[in-house]
Amino acid sequence: MKRVLLHTVIATLVLAALVGIYVFLLGSFGKTEAKILFTTLAVSYFSVTSLACAAAYEKKRYPLLSLPGLALGVVGFLLFIPSIWAEWFEIEAIGKAMGTVGVISFSFAQACLLSLGTLERRLAWVYYAAVASVIALAAIISGMIVFEAHGEWVVRVLGVVGILDGCFSLCVPILYWLGGKPSGETAASHYEQIELACPRCAEWATYSVGNIRCRKCSLVIRVQIEGAADRSVSEESP
Repeated sequence: MKRVLLHTVIATLVLAALVGIYVFLLGSFGKTEAKILFTTLAVSYFSVTSLACAAAYEKKRYPLLSLPGLALGVVGFLLFIPSIWAEWFEIEAIGKAMGTVGVISFSFAQACLLSLGTLERRLAWVYYAAVASVIALAAIISGMIVFEAHGEWVVRVLGVVGILDGCFSLCVPILYWLGGKPSGETAASHYEQIELACPRCAEWATYSVGNIRCRKCSLVIRVQIEGAADRSVSEESP
């Protein structure tokens, strides 16, 4: 899934860049060029949000966030692309649906990315506060889109929640890298080598942690140490 999403992002970004260069050099920006550009941008956008959710799902982090995020990525593709080419976005209900899906997809992707930096138990509340502020901000913006609410107090509340979102979202990776990792993960980082037998040919050898190749039969093995005395070895394709 990640490989497909990454190739999709690269291809759409290249296409969007080529269309943009063509428009700026030749000075022509008709409906067709605009539709191609917005289509590639939409595909890139939802590929990136889906990629963030896929990374969290692969790491088995909070499936209640990653699975809906992946589903919204699919919904975004199905909603945006035909709406751009058929110009359905001019219909108020569809335009509001597009805006809401875009906002909520970004919020799920942000929450999934934050989940990749797991904090130890005493600091876990920072991550939950970040997710709560992300969800609250998405709900407020979606409400503004759907109900066209632009009152002074709505903007004030939006600003406060946006500040909290930014602060907590920045605190999660900072605390993670300052030593807020779970104790098992911190201990595992001190192990750089491991001695093991190849599951195919039973050849014993000492390897560095990570992707390795058996010296005898060339089997590719991924080695990850998850705790002070725990190790996980999984086979990949040779």
